[in-house]
Amino acid sequence: MLLGVVTMLIYWTRDPAMWKWIADDVPEDAAATAKPNADSAPAEKKNDETLVSGPNDQQPLEHSQAEYLFQAVTDKEPLAREEMPAYWKLMRWSMTESFDDLWERSRKDLYFTHLAEAPEKYRGELIGLKVSLRRALAHDPEENSAGAKQVYEAWGVTNESRTGLYCLIFYDKPSELAIQPNIHEEATFVGYFLKQFTYEDALGKKRWAPLLIGRLHWRENLTRSALRRQRNDGYLWQWLIVAGAVVVFGVAWKRTRPSVNQSLDATAPPDHAAIERWLENGAPDSETSALNRSEALAEWEEMADADTDSRPATLPNPSTNSPFGDATNGSRS
Repeated sequence: MLLGVVTMLIYWTRDPAMWKWIADDVPEDAAATAKPNADSAPAEKKNDETLVSGPNDQQPLEHSQAEYLFQAVTDKEPLAREEMPAYWKLMRWSMTESFDDLWERSRKDLYFTHLAEAPEKYRGELIGLKVSLRRALAHDPEENSAGAKQVYEAWGVTNESRTGLYCLIFYDKPSELAIQPNIHEEATFVGYFLKQFTYEDALGKKRWAPLLIGRLHWRENLTRSALRRQRNDGYLWQWLIVAGAVVVFGVAWKRTRPSVNQSLDATAPPDHAAIERWLENGAPDSETSALNRSEALAEWEEMADADTDSRPATLPNPSTNSPFGDATNGSRS
């Protein structure tokens, strides 16, 4: 049994999945920061977010400049160079406010269908989304007017878009977000809609996705967290079962194994006095024993033939010699 328990422990410890619960499932990378232009105010950190000072879409002049730049934007086409000034202006706007401030004034009533049917109407709109991410990539952009040194790209779907993907661009990456081509993360995104961005899927078919530029916040994947807790509880029960089996086997083995004292007591010391008496008297030989038996038999037959003497009782009288003691009157039959 002990060999079976040890074999099971070796099998479990060799399984890599046995030790996954020790390590965090999501790698933590350092949060990327965006550096402003030389002529702008220095960036500051607020709640792990990089903020820069400057105008945004709430200023009429900025809004009118953006309307002018939007004239170069073409929907259902790849991102072109002439569209990059509008791209970086929206990026710059997102740098000037925190996620919470942007989310508070963003529109939550614009869906995938709105952006599909009238993209020019909602270009530059600040939109808030709850997204299930499927991919996250990092890019080192060329020198730009927003001063961004690192830009991140994430692809995901919403409950409303279903299979329709969103392309989300942001410069401040949450530390919990894994940069991998295949992920299953939950996030909240708030950003400015730029265009219908054309891409080619894995089958070579051309598709399009709404392209938004802003900020992203990571959200806990409740399903994955529940599965992780269930898996950790399962490993705990496995270890408890193994430990219990080892304890039970150890107790049973200790009870069945004779102790040292018991082993010594099992062998009684020899009776030296009896041995000496046997050596002095000597053992009767077979002829002498046979003669004695013959004489005793002849004496018994002689007593049986006599009429005057009573025959000796073959069994004790139960009334006078019971196994529980003699009778009180002391008489014998």
